[in-house]
Amino acid sequence: MLTEEQQLIEDTVARLLEKQWDPRRDQALLSADVARLPLWHELAELGLLGIALPEEYGGGGMGPVELTVLCRRFGRDQLRSPFLSSLILGGTALTCSPSSALRDQWLRRLATGDAALTLATLEDGAGYDHHHTAIEGQRCQQGYVLNGRKRAVMDAAGVDAFIVSCRLNGELALVLLAPETEGMAVASYAAFDGSSLATLTFNGVLLPEEAVLARGAEARAALDAALAHGALAAAAETLGACEGALEQTLDYLRLREQFGTKLARFQALQHRASDLHADLEMLRSLVSGAAQSLTHEPAHADAFAAMALAVPVGDRVCREAIQMHGGIGMTLELGIGRYLLRVNALSRLLGDATHNGRLYLERMEA
Repeated sequence: MLTEEQQLIEDTVARLLEKQWDPRRDQALLSADVARLPLWHELAELGLLGIALPEEYGGGGMGPVELTVLCRRFGRDQLRSPFLSSLILGGTALTCSPSSALRDQWLRRLATGDAALTLATLEDGAGYDHHHTAIEGQRCQQGYVLNGRKRAVMDAAGVDAFIVSCRLNGELALVLLAPETEGMAVASYAAFDGSSLATLTFNGVLLPEEAVLARGAEARAALDAALAHGALAAAAETLGACEGALEQTLDYLRLREQFGTKLARFQALQHRASDLHADLEMLRSLVSGAAQSLTHEPAHADAFAAMALAVPVGDRVCREAIQMHGGIGMTLELGIGRYLLRVNALSRLLGDATHNGRLYLERMEA
């Protein structure tokens, strides 16, 4: 049950998306392109982009519960945007890093929608392990020199900065680099759901000391919090996508006839729809509980439990929605298949059910 304030947030976003976003019309846009649309700046003016950023930097000072309200609505309305990569993953990593002029400047820019950034943590051969990095900064007179590669960097096209994980003096570190940094190459490509990904290559990149956001235990804590909030946001977006897919499917079953009878009257389809509803109730409960847990502990394990359930539920609900539509469900014009593309893309970026389940158990045992 949403509070009056949370319901107002959802209603505001719903009205704005209804007016300015049409997934059928805008399906050719990469997620990074959305940050250049008037919609993005309206979200910023309404205070929704920085809803969970600290108030002293222009944010709303709200928490994970309000974040899930936004992400759930984005999933339902099929909004592809850099909100997850920039405001949640990047914004949380900044917020949980030690205070510095660089950090404070970027938090203000994020809250106003003037800039976007993204995390660059995944590497070849490391699977979904965001903490693993083979990039070791070599000490030099001006700071450090970085060599290596990052893969599957979310929404990298047109981004203003990257938060890159590396090792400095043997410790995990988070550093901020601009895309035009000398020695860094950004190779962007489109993912199957229309989001933008990139491979970053570092070839003798000079890293000044002032570009370091956090290191050691502080870097790990900031990254842990970012990943937990990212998992919660992805689970909430998956929930919203499933709700949208099921609602659209039920409307279709009530409308379509076969053998002179509405499809919604067929008992086999009623049972399948009931099973999907039960799946969503379970996911809804876990997402709500995880949001409450993260309110008190920024890297709480419950976020990974929610994502561990969201992956199979999202895949099952969206596949069933396509099946119950029949052949027309495979067309992009109808849009039911875009829900499946998105939930599967999220699981490939933030980890499958096995990976998130393992993270949940590791944090519960710690």
